[in-house]
Amino acid sequence: MTIIPRSKGSLGFAQYLPDEVSLYTKEQLVDLVKVALGGRIAESIFFKTVTTGASDDIKKVTQYTTGMVHSYGMTDMGVVSYSSLGNEYVKSFSNATQEKLDAEVRSIVDSCYKEMEELLTEKKDLIEALAEELLSKETLNLSQIMKVLGDRPFPLKESVKKYLGELEERLAEDA
Repeated sequence: MTIIPRSKGSLGFAQYLPDEVSLYTKEQLVDLVKVALGGRIAESIFFKTVTTGASDDIKKVTQYTTGMVHSYGMTDMGVVSYSSLGNEYVKSFSNATQEKLDAEVRSIVDSCYKEMEELLTEKKDLIEALAEELLSKETLNLSQIMKVLGDRPFPLKESVKKYLGELEERLAEDA
């Protein structure tokens, strides 16, 4: 995680650990939505305003939730695909169904937003401590982040542990 700008328009960067998952459960997609909403919510909590900085995250939120509703059959809309066919958009359902689809997407986003807002508000002190550490060092690795935030609520996957071990070895060789 860094606050050093990496490109024009970028005010920092968070590198997520590699994941070999190509199939996602509904719960995993909901977690991805919550993570993507985190930056926007943090702006609102800590700065009492929002910026355009979360625009890419909002696109991801839309992609994940629309997929859950339109393509993956992961909601009360049933196991029916409402996505476009091929490269051309062919709407094979009524306007009333479209309204239900839109409401379902909105409901998922609203629920995730509320849960993430509560979590970030509850953890505000830890987030401020992490921000102070970032301001001090500009870049933090996973172990430095964990020193501030504490242990992860879930163990690291073996593939991630292996990746981190290999990464540490390469960094030690380069030093």
